[in-house]
Amino acid sequence: MKCQVCSAETASGAAFCQKCGAKLTASGVGTSAGDAVGASTEAQRSADLSSGRGARGPGDVPEETLWEGSYSPKAMLGAFVGAAVLTIVLIVAAVLLSATLLWIAPVAAIGIIWFYVVGKLVAARLGVHYKLTNQMFYHQRGLLTRVTDRIELIEIHDVTYEQNLFDRMVNVGRIKIASNDRTDPIFFVRGIEDVEQVAQRIDKARRGEQVRRGRRIESLGVHEA
Repeated sequence: MKCQVCSAETASGAAFCQKCGAKLTASGVGTSAGDAVGASTEAQRSADLSSGRGARGPGDVPEETLWEGSYSPKAMLGAFVGAAVLTIVLIVAAVLLSATLLWIAPVAAIGIIWFYVVGKLVAARLGVHYKLTNQMFYHQRGLLTRVTDRIELIEIHDVTYEQNLFDRMVNVGRIKIASNDRTDPIFFVRGIEDVEQVAQRIDKARRGEQVRRGRRIESLGVHEA
């Protein structure tokens, strides 16, 4: 019997060509080793798909960052205005008490007030960070020791935002996220610029994730508190 791949003589009844390794059929027609491997691979792939191992599930969607932000200095406008008013009042008091050592108290109070306001801004600016992805909302806090936590978008059922008078003047505010998260069932995202757009982005992302994961959406949407 001759191999139809390499034309080499093979023993009668042999299953494979001794020279090229091609599979021999009863008619003597050979199948190359590469074809045999390809057929085996295709068969394995078909088996994987049949068992579900080759399919992509909901959890296989790549996680993508949709928004990142931190505490905005604009959110401290009210605190700075209040500190400025108190400073003026204390300066007047210090001038009136200039003849005595009592002026030391107003001056010290001014220093304490501004130290507190500026320190609070620095701590919030450097110690708070937020990140929204298509699956999670991450929040980090802390300066020396940073704690990172997350809320799954599928667990969020309401997103609102709040603004006071000063916030509306500079377009900042805080976002309230209500969810089934055990650690932070009610979480406030504070000091956010363009607060309405960010709140809508969070709500859109959680809706998309809930639809993708088959979760019924209960909230009607973002609204201003």
